[in-house]
Amino acid sequence: MSFNNPYYVGVANVGSYQVSGMPFATSSIAAPANSGTPTQVSFPWVTQRIFVSNINTAAPLRVGFSAIGVSGTNYFVIPAATSTTSFPTQEFRVKVNSIFLLSNTATPTSASVFAELTNIDSNLLVNSGPAGSNWSGSVGVG
Repeated sequence: MSFNNPYYVGVANVGSYQVSGMPFATSSIAAPANSGTPTQVSFPWVTQRIFVSNINTAAPLRVGFSAIGVSGTNYFVIPAATSTTSFPTQEFRVKVNSIFLLSNTATPTSASVFAELTNIDSNLLVNSGPAGSNWSGSVGVG
């Protein structure tokens, strides 16, 4: 290895995404009504894959990559659960350090999140957007 081009773990490090991720799981996360402040789920390391489940039968769930996006028009919608045994789940294969959750209606809802984490420190995912990191301010993110 050359000292002029040292190898290190970073956002563009392929090996960090080729191995199985470290598990991160949390449940019963409150997602307020669509007029409220989005709930941020922060990860200690950059993700390689995220699974989000809407565990409430009351309302669909918005999932976004910035507070501005999920409050505006840059989000995904996961339908409300149809029963307590069938929770709609969406997979995201993205490198982020947080996601934002908000109900898609005036009725609050709740979610479960499972993520596979890389060994890349979340501080290395930096962008020059208005909110700093996690692609905030990027086109399509908000």
